[in-house]
Amino acid sequence: MNRRNTLFAFLATAAAALIAPAASAQEVLKVGISTGYPPFDVLNPDGSVGGFDVDFANLVCERMNRKCEFVDIEWDGIIPGLLAKKFDVIISSMGINEERMKQVDFSDTYYKGPSALIAKKGVDFKADEAGTTGKAVGVQRATAHECYMKKHMAKADMRQYATSEEAYLDLQAGRIDAVLVDTIPGETWLKSDAKITEEFAPVSADLYDRECFGVGQGIALRKGEDALKAELNAAIKKTRDDGSYVALSNKYFGRDIFN
Repeated sequence: MNRRNTLFAFLATAAAALIAPAASAQEVLKVGISTGYPPFDVLNPDGSVGGFDVDFANLVCERMNRKCEFVDIEWDGIIPGLLAKKFDVIISSMGINEERMKQVDFSDTYYKGPSALIAKKGVDFKADEAGTTGKAVGVQRATAHECYMKKHMAKADMRQYATSEEAYLDLQAGRIDAVLVDTIPGETWLKSDAKITEEFAPVSADLYDRECFGVGQGIALRKGEDALKAELNAAIKKTRDDGSYVALSNKYFGRDIFN
């Protein structure tokens, strides 16, 4: 009898040991990003991804008791990828505007920022329709900057690029006159090299249009996933309450970019 009880106890312990890892394993949250957008979304030399969005996503996942798994995809395919369920959310500096809200839902905002028109120092044109008439202006394809140009720089020659990095290269080579980018990554590029700092500067760094740029950047998710949205919003709030967001923002930008 004692031997039978001992056997049962052994089997119960073994079964518990097999079940425990599965019960304690973190659920994966697949996160869509589009690299080539420093300092927010970066492809490192070793093939890993990094940047503010990646680090922020990891903060959010930690507070949801999940593990982030990143899927790098070109920007113009990122919403189709979400809708095709290639990943669960997009955390890649996506602005919350009305056009995108027709396709996807969004969390609360996690940062806000205007846009900048960057050109060679000393240019004599302004960042408006009259000033950019006939000028070749580079933008990243399928971004809100296309919307802004159609509304405010309609007579410019809009050149579309897969990444902002490609647009910067053409600006440096003199193939375009200016680039329209978000102000924060634009500032990062301007500070990335002494020669760039010497040669280029914003024509304007506070361009904004609510219809195009929306109310700020948020986490995109598929419509109808209200429980996930509530989890994301709670996690964003936790990063603010516990100070981890401010610490991360200071690390990258030297200031809090939340508002």
